[in-house]
Amino acid sequence: MRLPTFFAKLALMVVLVAATLQLAFIQARKLETPYYEDSTYAWVNHLSVKPEIVILGSSTARYNLSPGEMTARLGLKGGAIVNLGANQCGSAEMYHFWNTIKPAQDSVKIVLMTVDPWIGYQSYDRIEGFPTLYWSPWQRIYTAFDDRYRKYVLAGSFVLDVFNQSAPQLFHDPIFSLEIPEDYGGEVIQRHYKNFSEHTREYFGQTSVYPISEFYLSHLVALKRSVEADGAIFMLVLPPKQSAWLRGYKTSCRSIDSDYVSHLNSLLGPTRVIGSFGLFASPGDDTLLFMDHDHLSREGRRRFTDSVSANLKAAVEVGPALLKSLYSY
Repeated sequence: MRLPTFFAKLALMVVLVAATLQLAFIQARKLETPYYEDSTYAWVNHLSVKPEIVILGSSTARYNLSPGEMTARLGLKGGAIVNLGANQCGSAEMYHFWNTIKPAQDSVKIVLMTVDPWIGYQSYDRIEGFPTLYWSPWQRIYTAFDDRYRKYVLAGSFVLDVFNQSAPQLFHDPIFSLEIPEDYGGEVIQRHYKNFSEHTREYFGQTSVYPISEFYLSHLVALKRSVEADGAIFMLVLPPKQSAWLRGYKTSCRSIDSDYVSHLNSLLGPTRVIGSFGLFASPGDDTLLFMDHDHLSREGRRRFTDSVSANLKAAVEVGPALLKSLYSY
């Protein structure tokens, strides 16, 4: 009788611990706004020239588009274009960054948001962090036994990170950074990065466990609505990819692309698009224009910035439409 009693107590203990963690995850979700609050971009509200174009997105925005070069190409004044892209960030962080520059929003005419398909899947949540609070217990258990992801999300550890990062901001005003970056937020990447995998399909993880992220989609929708409510045009940007990555995406990720595009069309509705995954497909482009699969070299950045600048007016005039396969642009 003692053995069954022991296992019964052990099972009860496991259930109580799991329930406690789940309640902690639920409570931590309420700290979303202070968790994402960031004073890094407060300088935008103090520019002498009000921004007309705002670039948002992850590192493919930060490193692939130059506000200074785009400003010169479009004949605008310095500061009229700013880049708020940040490494390893999804739509939630961009939504909150957009709200950080509230005083400057009245002058904004166009918001460019880079879109990389793997960021829309829950396998990316482990990198951004906060969205894992919305994971199911099954996903956390699976992750705990997955060598690739275990280090990112261990049982309950991220809850402490959320409280440690968010709680101090609840009690005092953040110290704003007013120093204007040299290229208004854009940067030239300085070293070669090794991304998740050499194989495109592995960017997305096990999609049966990590499907499309509702957290990502809901904040992307909220961002688009907020931008349009402020009278600006919202436009998705497709950053160029190295040829090997793009070939892999076309051959092994067709179902992923179809599912992702279907969700975007259903929730975003007609949307303007600029750029192309296959923009740089000539022989030698992979070496000359890229630092890795999706980050451009200085020369690649210059060419992509020129391309977006040259086609921006046409993309605005064409108007919004439902998205096609992302590799078809």
